Amino acid sequence: MTAISVLASVATIAVSLSQLSIITVLRRAQRTRSNVPILQFQVSLLSSVLWTKYGLIRKDDTVLLVNILGTLISIYVLLCFWWYSINARYVETRSLVTLVCALLMIAYVDHSSDPWAEDAFGLACCLVTLLFLGSPLSQIGNVIHLQDASVLLPSVALLAFFNNLLWSLYGHLHNDAFMLFPNAIGSVLCAVQLGLIAYYGRAAANLPLTATIKPDDGDGVESVPMTEIST
Repeated sequence: MTAISVLASVATIAVSLSQLSIITVLRRAQRTRSNVPILQFQVSLLSSVLWTKYGLIRKDDTVLLVNILGTLISIYVLLCFWWYSINARYVETRSLVTLVCALLMIAYVDHSSDPWAEDAFGLACCLVTLLFLGSPLSQIGNVIHLQDASVLLPSVALLAFFNNLLWSLYGHLHNDAFMLFPNAIGSVLCAVQLGLIAYYGRAAANLPLTATIKPDDGDGVESVPMTEIST
């Protein structure tokens, strides 16, 4: 493994492990009968599974190993969502949809006779990566409206920024456009998050978690921002 491979692997593992800090929020949300947004962690699982398959296709041990670990961590996090959630059926449904999507895409690349199937799969990996990196920015309206970036996590955004820079360089060195371009764009998305955090600050992150929060998207449970993850 080259120095870039090692650094990129370490950065990816750090980003994956940083997701475990959500468990503290889940415990607090259970006591207040609130719901923590799950989308980012669903997409994390989908991304890790697809990139694991991509590593197998390209016979790239670096990509394969870090994403196997990422898959295991994502599964554990979703199990924690299920365990602590007051609406376990909601978590089960969202997790099942995620796994079905992953299996369908893997089945397509395994059984398709289309010569462009692997390229199409690589493009799918790119799009899922961008969805994962951009998912925190779904809160950008609230950040600007409230002038408070507490829903964005500085440590995760900073780790992801350097992680994407390293994988962009890795993709460049290996002439792999599917690794180069989404990670380059991902670096920009992470930089936007860091800019919002620097500009608006995170005042609400120091306040106690309460249940008087804006309703979630139709599952009948209130949602809370992820402000109590240690950063």
